[in-house]
Amino acid sequence: MDSKDSKEQDSCNRLRLITYLSPSIPIELFQTILNYLEEKLDVEAYLIYESRWSGPCPDRTDPFTSNEADIGFMCSPPLMRLLHDTTAPVELLPAAPVFMHPRAQGRPVYFSDVIIHKDNKERFKDFLDLRGCKWAYNDIVSLSGCYSTLRTLKKMGESISFFGEIIQSGAHVNSIKLVLDGTVDCATIDSNCLGYQMKQNPNLMDNLHIINSIGPLPVQPIGINSRLPEKLKLEIANAFLTMHSDTNWGPELNKLLVSKFVPISMDDYRVEDELRNEVNGFIPHQKTSHSCKILHKE
Repeated sequence: MDSKDSKEQDSCNRLRLITYLSPSIPIELFQTILNYLEEKLDVEAYLIYESRWSGPCPDRTDPFTSNEADIGFMCSPPLMRLLHDTTAPVELLPAAPVFMHPRAQGRPVYFSDVIIHKDNKERFKDFLDLRGCKWAYNDIVSLSGCYSTLRTLKKMGESISFFGEIIQSGAHVNSIKLVLDGTVDCATIDSNCLGYQMKQNPNLMDNLHIINSIGPLPVQPIGINSRLPEKLKLEIANAFLTMHSDTNWGPELNKLLVSKFVPISMDDYRVEDELRNEVNGFIPHQKTSHSCKILHKE
């Protein structure tokens, strides 16, 4: 077997996954997917946990170009940037998760929830009451944490100076903590992250209030290395799409608040392109929270 054949054989027997979505989306979800793919595809799989960004950092070589990852879970703006860069060897995996959110209604979507502390319900009755307040978001390239709120402001005819102070927290979970401890008045949170946090900490329901919910937005996509053999790419997509029907793995998926994976295409993410273009040049100048150890996290 020559070196080329050896490399192709290795690519079929090994899968390297990377997630940029934890800790906001529990790492257990991606570990479960990894274990499932190992069993379903008879491969050795590995998981990289990158907690600093929502997706591949624009001033670094992405893990698909460097051939260090085969499957990547990330926020949509970083993946759309890579897909528009014709030199990056990455494609959209035609499968996306459906989270068990009451408003998702079986669709691969999520929402941006603007939260306040429940003690401030009388002070802040709607979004306009947040004028001059301290606002936190997770990451400057986050669809749910940043872009959605910027578009809301723009549609209202407001500028980013609507808020009195802006803090980039580094992660949705950090933004929640900043609201709880009173460091900020409000924050914009991925609805699925909020759902996970409330499941793990039921007392949160007594301390947080959703003042506004933006969406639906296309759920975080999955990228796949275009260098993989076509047969393997099809097998990976099919494995995702049938995971919910597996008698062993379907219940495990449900425990992590995902009902199933469904087919998607680039058409599902055109709204993200439109939203990003709308807020171009509208990005906030912010300070980071000194209490947060993680920066730039979806």
